Amino acid sequence: MITLFDINEKNWLDIVSLNVMEGQKKLLDTPVGILASGYAYRSRNARVYGIANDGHTIGAVLVIDQDEEPAHYDLQQLMIDPRFQKKGYGTDALRLMLSLLSKEDRYHQVRVCVNQRNTAALRMCKKAGFEESGDIGTSASVCRSFTYRFCRNTRLYRDIITSDFSNPLLQTAFKQYFSDIGCSIPDWDGLFQEMDDDGNTAYVRTTADGNEIIGFIQFKPITFANWFFEETCGFIREFWIAKKYRSQAHGAALIHLAEKYFIDHGIYTSILTTDTAPRFYEKQRYSKAPGCIAKNQDDVYIKHLK
Repeated sequence: MITLFDINEKNWLDIVSLNVMEGQKKLLDTPVGILASGYAYRSRNARVYGIANDGHTIGAVLVIDQDEEPAHYDLQQLMIDPRFQKKGYGTDALRLMLSLLSKEDRYHQVRVCVNQRNTAALRMCKKAGFEESGDIGTSASVCRSFTYRFCRNTRLYRDIITSDFSNPLLQTAFKQYFSDIGCSIPDWDGLFQEMDDDGNTAYVRTTADGNEIIGFIQFKPITFANWFFEETCGFIREFWIAKKYRSQAHGAALIHLAEKYFIDHGIYTSILTTDTAPRFYEKQRYSKAPGCIAKNQDDVYIKHLK
C-alpha cells in the first residue's frame, strides 16, 4: 500500500539513496535536489514527503504554497525510483497528495508544469483528474500546465467569525475547551465579559449541520511600543480542536484563517505561546523566539506573514 511520510533526521538518507534514470535527469530533479528545493522554498511553506510502498521508501514529492493570484498549491516534483516505476505507484502517491491538500484546505486548486516529453507524467496527471490549463508559462515549447480543482461541495464544516463573546456558540466552544484541559472556571460571565472588553476575535468551526463544534481559535492585535518605534502583531491567545477531529487538518486551517485576518488588517507578524504542541506550530512555519519568554514561562513562537 502506498503511503506518504514526513522526512526527518532518521529517514532522510532513505530518500537520498533513491535514483533517477539517466533519461529522466532532464525531466526530474534528483532526490537531493528535491530536499534542497524544500529548504530553499521554506518561506513558501514547502513540504517534502517521502513515498513508501508497504514501508519501503520508493520516491518523494515536493509541494509549495503560491499566494499570488490565482492562489494555489504548486506541485513541483514527484519522483519514483526506477525500480518501482510502471506499477501505478506514482498515480497512487499523487492521489494521496491531493487528498492531503484537500483536507488542508488552504487553496482551491493544485497546479503542475510537466515537460511535454515526460509522457508518463502527462498520463499520470490526467489519470488523477488534472485538466490542461492552457496558461503555459515562459517555457511554452517545453512545459504544459495542468490544474486540479477541489470540489467545494464536499466541505463538511462551516466557520463562524465573531467578536461577541456573548455568542452562545462561542461560549459552548470555550466551555468544551476548558473541560477538555481539566480547568474549572468559577465565573464564566466574568471571563466572557473580560474577553469582550479586551478586543478579542474568534473563529469557531462546526460541522456543516452545526450540531458539533470542531474547534476554535481566539486572537487579537497587540502593540509593542517604546520611545522609538511600535509594532502591532497578531496574538493567538487560545486555540483548540476537539479530540475526535484532530489530525484532520482543521488546526492548520484555523491557523490560516487567523493569519489571513491579520494580513487583511495590515498585521504581518503572528505570535503565540505554547507548552504542548511545538511541532505543530513549527510545521505551520512558526519559530521559537530566542531570548523571549512568556510571563507564564511558556515558549514564545513567531511567524512573519510577509
